[in-house]
Amino acid sequence: MANDLPLQGKTVLVTRNKRQAAPFRKKVEALGGTAVSASLIAFQEALPGECADSLREDLSEPGWLVFTSVNGVRFFFSYLDEHGLALSGRKKIAAVGEKTARALKERGAGTDAMPDEYVAECLADTLKRHASAAEPISVIKGNLSRDVIKAELEPLGYQIREWVLYNTIQDEKGMDELRQAASRSHFDFITFTSSSAVHTFMHAVGDEKKTLENSGASYISIGPLTEKALLEYGISSHVPDTYTIEGMLDVMCSMSGKDR
Repeated sequence: MANDLPLQGKTVLVTRNKRQAAPFRKKVEALGGTAVSASLIAFQEALPGECADSLREDLSEPGWLVFTSVNGVRFFFSYLDEHGLALSGRKKIAAVGEKTARALKERGAGTDAMPDEYVAECLADTLKRHASAAEPISVIKGNLSRDVIKAELEPLGYQIREWVLYNTIQDEKGMDELRQAASRSHFDFITFTSSSAVHTFMHAVGDEKKTLENSGASYISIGPLTEKALLEYGISSHVPDTYTIEGMLDVMCSMSGKDR
């Protein structure tokens, strides 16, 4: 019955990028909740076309190719397609988590290493176990991605090369939508899947921040880095045991008193 759905009567603010928000929103609605979307960040390609020859040379050499996000996978293969490049079978591939590995699989690429916890520190530890210092490591990342892998592995003698494939920017239209939604809606849960979304959210809501804090809304962070970003604004949040959208849904259902 509809009334038995775990998120029945709950309103969830989804702050994911517009491209990625739809699956999250559909999952909330399938659990009986009402999802309100406000895209706070957008992504744009960053690697200039003149870098194509250098990337081709990199891909032709043995070593590791490391993907730290689904967006990295998307922009990487888009760049390959645009410039007539191909992923060499000489590369071993590491992915930060299940979603990234799944995105790679959809492009016909397997994953040779993946950490149990989906954060950069654990990915760096995984590479220490699987890669030798003689194997160059190329990291596919965005402009706001942390330099954890480079910082952790270069002192150990690893050769690290970083390829910034995309930039994260503010979604001005989504910020306007957020302000409108915050002024007229009550949220039971406010969800964040990145630190950049947290900072953009705080900038966007401005004077509405106190209203949201006093509304009793619960904040849900996908992982410890997002949780840390919220704490910078004095806001505590709930973090799932597994740092995924599914984990966030489990937390919201549990908080609503109805595990799914």
